[in-house]
Amino acid sequence: ILLSISLRTKQSSQSIMKTILSLIVVILSCATLSNAFTFVLSTKTSVATSTSLEMGLFDGIAKAFSNEEYAAPPEGIKATARHILVKTPEEINTILEQIGTTPFANLAQQYSTCPSGARGGSLGSFSPGTMVKAFDEVVFNKDTNIGEVVGPVQTQFGYHLIVVDKRTGV
Repeated sequence: ILLSISLRTKQSSQSIMKTILSLIVVILSCATLSNAFTFVLSTKTSVATSTSLEMGLFDGIAKAFSNEEYAAPPEGIKATARHILVKTPEEINTILEQIGTTPFANLAQQYSTCPSGARGGSLGSFSPGTMVKAFDEVVFNKDTNIGEVVGPVQTQFGYHLIVVDKRTGV
């Protein structure tokens, strides 16, 4: 705003520079506004007389304070999976016989004793340590193929057939 006022009132270049420096101090004190500041400046460059100097200066400042190099991965280690939970190995065998012909979600709704069965067995997205150890070992194992049925996996809850739909950070 101050930059556009300065440009409209045709103040001296020294006055404009003071205004710009004041804006830099304000923006650097609030990191979340730095991207908006860069955007505003890039839209005003057609009015400025020396765009390469101004844009280089502001791009450098924005990059210096963006902290992209040290940022955490966008999703970290996570997985999205579905499962069917039953009490006995016999039930697992019955389900395995139908795996090729009936969609996994339908089998989960029909057989699973877990509340997730109502959602086709979907457990959503989760991090390591959220599920029991035997379950995590399958889901977060890089050798487990995405989209394939794995199991049976026995836990204290019963027997699971697991499908890993997505895995990141492993």
